[in-house]
Amino acid sequence: MNPATDVGKRNLPLGLRNRFTELYVEELENEGDLRILVSDYLKGLNPHRNIISGIISFYLAVRKEAHSHLVDGTGHRPHYSLRTLCRALKYVAANPCCSGFCLSFLTQLDRSSHPVVQKLVCQHILMGNTKCLKQSIPAPSDRPCVDVEGYWVSQGEMEPALDPSYILTASVKLNLRDLSRVVSAGTHPVLIQGETSVGKTSLIHWLAAATGNQCVRINNHEHTDIQEYIGCYSSDSRGKLVFKEGTNTHQPAGTTVADASISNVLLHVTPSLSPLCVLIDAMRKGYWIILDELNLAPTDVLEALNRLLDDNRELFVAETQEVIKAHPRFLLFATRIPLDSTAVLSRAFRNRFVELHFDELPSAELETILHQRCSLPPSYCSKLVKVMQDLQ
Repeated sequence: MNPATDVGKRNLPLGLRNRFTELYVEELENEGDLRILVSDYLKGLNPHRNIISGIISFYLAVRKEAHSHLVDGTGHRPHYSLRTLCRALKYVAANPCCSGFCLSFLTQLDRSSHPVVQKLVCQHILMGNTKCLKQSIPAPSDRPCVDVEGYWVSQGEMEPALDPSYILTASVKLNLRDLSRVVSAGTHPVLIQGETSVGKTSLIHWLAAATGNQCVRINNHEHTDIQEYIGCYSSDSRGKLVFKEGTNTHQPAGTTVADASISNVLLHVTPSLSPLCVLIDAMRKGYWIILDELNLAPTDVLEALNRLLDDNRELFVAETQEVIKAHPRFLLFATRIPLDSTAVLSRAFRNRFVELHFDELPSAELETILHQRCSLPPSYCSKLVKVMQDLQ
């Protein structure tokens, strides 16, 4: 169990706790143990001892900085655990070293903290050799991919299509680069944090369309039930009670479906999904799924997702005793508004994701979007943005 020092965690009753033999597992910070771990993850690369020592010194240094100087996108101290290091090592085993550590240790930070971590990466891992930062990543030979901001994202079954109405400003391109880096790894769940209307969901939809992947979306709320994710028992045409995933309904592509029997489940893009089978169908067919406002979902829904967020990427359906393994192309995205104090995700649960933070767009970029998207004169755009800021 995790200690009762975080959201949603509480101590066991003393009478029950006394019946166990307790073992306390400390954070792994011993250099000898870390050397064994790093060597095992990178054994296929046969790395030099200096590289292993550099990775260890970086991990210890960045954990120290996290307690003193670094700040994440929500204004709190970031949490770097052994899972963060292992996630970076898995990526490094098949990709450039710098990209792997930026993926795990950099993306959740506030923009002002980025130079600190980048300096540590250059100092400990690259050993001052910054030329390798300009090297391009070779295209994978085992699957079709699409190049997005220098990263190779697996192509889906649909034809890639770029939306000409989507405006890629400088800040949006930075967000797209961070998102593409994570998606190119192919397995990590992504948690995107940011204020309302900063483009969290729209950027995922744009990237899915640009790479030919189907994308579905579930809106969460305080009354969301796990049945809305995986299905439920209901009677068939002969009155027999059966477990239904709801795969027989058909909806035209690009429509939005809202079923009155369940609460606010939205589906976008996918042509043949019923609300009851959203998660299971996406896992089996390799779709991308967005869990919008995940922090609003009840605890039992979050706990049911734990196994899917682990490295085995499995979902256990208790009603049918079936274990569903995710398709290699399946990706899970979640979004949340970080300053919503009424619904907070625990630190342990957030650590299962690769966290990205999207800042609000600068005024100049908002004017650019209005000018190009709405065909308004620049002078009108400036006035509209100024009025919005005054109202805020």
